[in-house]
Amino acid sequence: MASAQTPVEPAKPVRQTLQPGKHNAITDVPGIEVGNFEQRFTGTTVVLAPNGAVGGVDVRGSAPGTRETDLLDPTNLVDKVDAVVLTGGSAYGLAAAHGVMLWLEEKKRGWNVGRGNVVPIVPAAVLFDPGRFGRAFNDRPTEEFGRRAAEAASGGPVAMGNVGAGAGAVAGGLKGGLGTASVDLGNGVIVGAIVAVNAGGSTVNPATGEFYAKYLELNGEFGPLKVPFAQGAGTGEQLALAASEPVKNTTIAVVATNVKLTKAQAKKIAEMAQDGLARAIRPAHTMFDGDTVFALGTGLLDLDTLKQQAAWGFTPANVNALGAAAADALARAIVRAMLSAETVGTTPAYRDRFPGAFGN
Repeated sequence: MASAQTPVEPAKPVRQTLQPGKHNAITDVPGIEVGNFEQRFTGTTVVLAPNGAVGGVDVRGSAPGTRETDLLDPTNLVDKVDAVVLTGGSAYGLAAAHGVMLWLEEKKRGWNVGRGNVVPIVPAAVLFDPGRFGRAFNDRPTEEFGRRAAEAASGGPVAMGNVGAGAGAVAGGLKGGLGTASVDLGNGVIVGAIVAVNAGGSTVNPATGEFYAKYLELNGEFGPLKVPFAQGAGTGEQLALAASEPVKNTTIAVVATNVKLTKAQAKKIAEMAQDGLARAIRPAHTMFDGDTVFALGTGLLDLDTLKQQAAWGFTPANVNALGAAAADALARAIVRAMLSAETVGTTPAYRDRFPGAFGN
């Protein structure tokens, strides 16, 4: 007869109350800096990795404008990027990335090709804003935009709203903009996101006027928002119509973590982060959007060390936790972009279109 054994109670998962990082910005990720430059309702945002970062990308929309995305494929040679550029100007705006590249070359930051020479690695994605708000169609970001955004980069708080790549953005009939958010997962793991919201779809439920992603709020970051209206009449119908008009759009983003990643892991995190975009914008990834998400790992925290701690159930073979956190951070950043945007001309900001959300 087998001897009785004392049953072993399974380990209980550690419950955490998630909080944003210090600035609630992608710059909370160690090794990440952000700079913006804008003028006349168009602009450029640069995400710098001064020590380099492993990168991945996921292009989900059907009208993308990108640079150096093939290089991020896990089967390709270059293993680190020096910066990622998000910019207005449609395909013309890719010139801003060249400005960042020249600035980095002056700093001797880039892929070492010998004899003291470097080739900076600067992937980029664009959104469509030419001709908006009374601008001439050829008034768009240039090399100078990229250079000035890079010069302005820092690891501190990040401006949001009508700045950088979000300066000329429109989303579902409302003024879009630039937004950022972060989350502290514990044990030193930080995940952040930055996004320029220029979506063909809407960030707002037309039946209520609420943000689709409001439920993901951390620590009251959206403020004391109320339900603007409950019947879904009039304003809701107009909002749904505005969101359905076939216009040139695209939402572009970067998510980042301080965790050491492989290129394959970074790519998977970028793929999962697209889910956050779809949670916050409906519809997303349309024929008129070039929705693109980059993922960066600065590598300042090694998962092999975290495996020994195992306090939040993460292992080197499982990127699910990082991908899920990146998706939620991106969705939150989208809401923060819309809340920070300001009305331009006849394109209202959320705050002006739905004053009832703020008790007005």
